[in-house]
Amino acid sequence: MTDRDFKIEFDTLVKEIVTPIFQRLGFKKNGNNFYREINGIGQTFNVQQSQWNSKDDKTFVFNLGLIDKETYSEIYNKELPKFPKEYDCEIRLRLGHLMNKGDKWYDLNKRTDFSKLKEQINHDLETFAVPFYEKYSDPKKWLEFFEWKYEPLTSPIGKFLILERYGQRDKAEIFWNKLYNEALTPKPNVKEIHTKNGEIIRTESEPTVNKEWVGRLEDFAKRKNVELKITPHNRVDGREP
Repeated sequence: MTDRDFKIEFDTLVKEIVTPIFQRLGFKKNGNNFYREINGIGQTFNVQQSQWNSKDDKTFVFNLGLIDKETYSEIYNKELPKFPKEYDCEIRLRLGHLMNKGDKWYDLNKRTDFSKLKEQINHDLETFAVPFYEKYSDPKKWLEFFEWKYEPLTSPIGKFLILERYGQRDKAEIFWNKLYNEALTPKPNVKEIHTKNGEIIRTESEPTVNKEWVGRLEDFAKRKNVELKITPHNRVDGREP
């Protein structure tokens, strides 16, 4: 049996399957990252390889992102990068999220039928990724994400600003108050160490309140004129509702 070069196979997948789909949609390419601007917003796509990849086994996952220039500027007080990456986005999710398969990773190893993998990836991107980018090129539809059972990854400030920008200021204030009261509830600091043999060593500290995070929430609320209402069980340290 001829030895397979999985690096070449991975590069072939990106070149022959992924790239043509996104170039057809008007995305620009930079390495394994893709980006386009449409209707005043940005859309990103990323092919992420596992940090545990070896020459005999490769796994990878597809990351999708949506970014609004004005929201980004308000969060970070700077202009959007010329070629934003998925991690710059306000809305972030993986392709498996759209497939109801959670964290969907693809495998490349000696057991992989390369032709079938190419067909599968082409199907998954055309069936799930392409419609996602087409539908959510309208940022007003981003509000739908906050009704999903499992919301995409969104920064708290990003979620507030999106709700506010598209007519749901009341929901934004409710969300911020919920976040604030959760922050006032003491929680343990959890640390996990992953050993080389696959074991996970987990430690927890005594529950405490992250005062720095509470302060940031209060500062943002003041800047956006949000009235913070402390629930009864969180009235501590002289705080009043």
